[in-house]
Amino acid sequence: MTRRRSIGYTLVVLATSFYYSYAQQTVRPSLFKTESLFIDAPDSIVAISPSERKSTTTAVLLSAALPGGGQVYTERYWKIPIIWGFGIYFGSQWNKADNRYSDASDRYTESLALGAGGDARARYERDFYRDERDRFAFYLALTYFLNLVDAYVGASLYEFDVSDDLGGNAELRLSIPIR
Repeated sequence: MTRRRSIGYTLVVLATSFYYSYAQQTVRPSLFKTESLFIDAPDSIVAISPSERKSTTTAVLLSAALPGGGQVYTERYWKIPIIWGFGIYFGSQWNKADNRYSDASDRYTESLALGAGGDARARYERDFYRDERDRFAFYLALTYFLNLVDAYVGASLYEFDVSDDLGGNAELRLSIPIR
């Protein structure tokens, strides 16, 4: 029991020291966006002008008008088949469940006309296919929403440098205050 407690205290001390060392770091002014962003290349300095940036509003509006439009705008073409694939699949499953719901609803309505209370099996099928239809409608709406979010994020991170040489001299300092 005491060994577990000492490991727990050690983890708390380490987590606290990581927190305090992170909090003591300063934010450099070069991290803030300015009119143009300068990137140190090996032999020259390359400036990215505001005209080369992608607008998040334009990306979201294009994706809202046509799913995948924001991905074309932000030049992330590989995401378009994924968006359309999920959209077509969920749309076709919604359509299929809606047709089955309509058939089951008609059967249940006919069974109500024949007897008091109707057919329990027809009522179960009607409720099942209605729930299936609603579930696929939710998935379709979620796909559409995630398409908009992805377009926004893609435009926000368009100028993000993903090269191997980021030009920084990052170092990790760990300071554990001993009292």
